[in-house]
Amino acid sequence: MKNSNNFTKDIGWKLLSLAIAVALWFTVINTENPLETRSYIASVQIQNEESLFERGYVVVNENEINSTRVTVRLRGQRLALDTLSQSSTKVQAIVDLSNVIYSYNGEPVSVPVNIVIPSVVNNSFEILSKSVQSVTVDIQPYINKDFTVKPVVNYSDESSGELINAVTSPSTITAYGAKSVINSIAEVRASVTPDTLKNDMVMTASPTAYDAEGNVVNNVTFSSSELSVKISMDDMKSVRIAVDTTGRPAEDYQVTGLYLSPETIDVAGSEEALSGISVIRLPDIDIAGMDSNIIRTFDIGDYLPEGVRIVGGTDTVTATVTLERNEEKNIVIPADSITDNGTTPEGLTEHIESEDIEITVSGPAGKLELVDGVNAYVDLSGYEAGTYEDVPVVIELPDDVSLTSETVGVTVVLS
Repeated sequence: MKNSNNFTKDIGWKLLSLAIAVALWFTVINTENPLETRSYIASVQIQNEESLFERGYVVVNENEINSTRVTVRLRGQRLALDTLSQSSTKVQAIVDLSNVIYSYNGEPVSVPVNIVIPSVVNNSFEILSKSVQSVTVDIQPYINKDFTVKPVVNYSDESSGELINAVTSPSTITAYGAKSVINSIAEVRASVTPDTLKNDMVMTASPTAYDAEGNVVNNVTFSSSELSVKISMDDMKSVRIAVDTTGRPAEDYQVTGLYLSPETIDVAGSEEALSGISVIRLPDIDIAGMDSNIIRTFDIGDYLPEGVRIVGGTDTVTATVTLERNEEKNIVIPADSITDNGTTPEGLTEHIESEDIEITVSGPAGKLELVDGVNAYVDLSGYEAGTYEDVPVVIELPDDVSLTSETVGVTVVLS
């Protein structure tokens, strides 16, 4: 009973003292270890990307996401914040792809950024803000595509460079990656740089993808990381190009020219391959019913035999067919200009007893302008002495010019 009285004695003062002590304790704590706000910078990290890959998809803009910086504002007690700042485990900004679903319209998806604070002390932190709430993730199907590998030999001697023939093994390769990345590939090259050239030498190279502009395409995985490039030296030969026309042009028109540019090309190949080629014949050009010039361009590579390739110059040939309308022109041939062309039989003398003759010729205007006179003669082979009427006159005309009037005859006296 006495102890009970001692406990309750001056109870009011005792409770007041306890309250004051608690208040003083909180005052000391808040003075020595107060609540503070600090900012931390975290790099975004992608988690569970493998779950996306297992479903046949990949992240295209992974580098962009990983380079994103997030500023996180935390509130906590000073000592806890100090411990957090000094810890090797930092504040993390996590993008979790485990539940991300591919957008079938191909649009990127937005994924939230989650802040993870390490448990370095027995204290809790309040996240006041984060500068990045979510990131845009470009997800695309993971596909593959086969490409023919183009061997590239980088050699300083230009005179020998065009005669270098290289083949890769394997000759085709499979490229793996995001759909947009694989579809941007124009070609895959295997490049080597020999110090000297030796026939049938073999070098190794890594495949590299390039787009249509010649830029390297990154983020591509190949079925083979290393290729063999076999180098050999070819022979060279200059070969003529030929082409013909087929069909008839429009009425009163004719072909006046057929021109090729270039007329010859240089080709390279093995001695055996080149031995079987002396001319490259292009398909005939159809001029049926045409009344104007025709221009055709041919890809020479389409008409080369296997094992032969073009070197030193263009790989196309332009063929031009010129057409002109026929016109007529009258020409007077003086009788004294008609000769026997050396055909008068031995012991005889020829004399032409006719007036000047007039003929009509036709041909392209350009050719007719050049025809001022013609060579005309009579063929007296086998004739004997006597007078002969209507001996045919042979008239020599330029190419593309023809006689349209009736055959002319003259009177010839042989004595």
